[in-house]
Amino acid sequence: MVSERSIEVDLDKIKAILDMHVPKTEKEIRAYQDGAANHSRYGIGVLLVSPQGDHIPRFVRLAFPDRHPITNNIVEYEACILGLETALELGIRQMEVFGDSNLVLRQIQGDWKIKDVKLRSYHAFLELLVARFDDLRYVHLPRAHNWFTDALATLASSIDIPIDVFVHPLLIELRSVPA
Repeated sequence: MVSERSIEVDLDKIKAILDMHVPKTEKEIRAYQDGAANHSRYGIGVLLVSPQGDHIPRFVRLAFPDRHPITNNIVEYEACILGLETALELGIRQMEVFGDSNLVLRQIQGDWKIKDVKLRSYHAFLELLVARFDDLRYVHLPRAHNWFTDALATLASSIDIPIDVFVHPLLIELRSVPA
């Protein structure tokens, strides 16, 4: 703040401004991901959010053959892969990735080793996808703050859709007055 006598500086405000995340490009996207396991049924959900606030949801029911057993960690890896694949399909090369699986985020950043043999191929494939991005940042998000993608993954795990049926994108609206 400038006053008649001198310039006063609030160091806390300056530090807060310098610490703020600034998107590197106007195409920067936030990607949220989650997996769900319900009664031996599995689903994954991804939500891409544009800088303008557009929400792009995608969710998939996982119905692998019995010879491919599914674990919660496999479901979380599948969700991360879906998020990166979706972004690449849309031409996105820079984004921030939010997820509530500490294991997947820590392993992809190289902080934790992959001890489970079943996850090694997932991790290798994820690394191939990551290499196609110019900039990816990972943020661990508490489960309670990842409710939208949790709902998508739960929906995907709960429904059966025949292979030949195309489901058009869902439209979710808000009504503030009763019909």
